[in-house]
Amino acid sequence: MSLLSGALTGGRQVGLGVFGDAKASCGGHGTLEILEVTKILEKEGIPCCIVGVSALKYYWAQRMRNDWEIRVPTEHLEKSLALLTAEPYDQKLEICQHLMPQIESLLRTFPRFKFKGVNLWFDLIPSDDAHVVCEASNFERSSMGLPYPKLEVFAQSLLDTHSRVALNDLVDGMDLPEEWGEENLDLSGTVDLPWAERKNKKIKESVENSWMLLCSNAAFSTREIWEEVVGGKTGRIGLELPESFITRGFAIKAAKI
Repeated sequence: MSLLSGALTGGRQVGLGVFGDAKASCGGHGTLEILEVTKILEKEGIPCCIVGVSALKYYWAQRMRNDWEIRVPTEHLEKSLALLTAEPYDQKLEICQHLMPQIESLLRTFPRFKFKGVNLWFDLIPSDDAHVVCEASNFERSSMGLPYPKLEVFAQSLLDTHSRVALNDLVDGMDLPEEWGEENLDLSGTVDLPWAERKNKKIKESVENSWMLLCSNAAFSTREIWEEVVGGKTGRIGLELPESFITRGFAIKAAKI
């Protein structure tokens, strides 16, 4: 059994919290602990960046986070797992299992860690899962030093993988206009069907009766997706708000007069 297989079948099933756990740093967000993990990986020559809900929050989307997601190069996933489960890091971290399969997701097949004695979890995500090439030129640093995918890199990955809900949140959070996409994104083709086919194959292998969990295999135009997402911003705010208000991550601010 490989180290990765052992990590997925072993470990405790820990859900939303453990009685007596301390609150994570930065008001429970866990920013400092996750920064420490990224530094451990980078010190060993493993480039990494924060993706998923945490990346959406970085770009002002109003999301609730369960786990942080740290993307590493696919070829370094086993190395990253071995590093974080060895001394001295095994004194702070323990492997945990994911509780349930998710729609259009392989998250349950990736390593999940919990900080011992702290109400904080993170997942290791291979780079081929979400169209982000894991190299420094694609990252930017937060004010705390955490690596995130650049806005255009993140947006393109959501577009190519047809992650429409996340793309909605990103567009709303950053109040992106249609012209931004014309200038910064590749809108010339369709969503990446070979990627979807590979992912669906892995989903089928990991879960029985998985037909409800599969990614769409329709060849949607990336330009049409972008135009629909940007064009739907006003409708997503809600009919109860006047047009004199604008949104940035659904935090309503009075428009300039």
